[in-house]
Amino acid sequence: MTIDRQHLDKIKQKIADEYPEFKDIEPQISEKRIKPQESVYEKLDMGVPKQFINVYRLRFERTVTTTDKVPIERILLVTLDENFEIIKIAESR
Repeated sequence: MTIDRQHLDKIKQKIADEYPEFKDIEPQISEKRIKPQESVYEKLDMGVPKQFINVYRLRFERTVTTTDKVPIERILLVTLDENFEIIKIAESR
């Protein structure tokens, strides 16, 4: 399953509210399937779950100019869970 336009617009609005410099930037979207860590479940004696989870990463990029006229790339990575809820945000400095 991929992220639909409605969820993407909702996430972009949240990002624009918190990070105005990324407003109107269309992110690059990637999807990754993650399998459960069997060793952790075995150690906790929980059995091994048989399902994979999907996470989505949105990469927002923008070139900004510093006060001394040097262009630098600003990158914002947003990780979403299967329900398209933000679970992590990482940004460059």
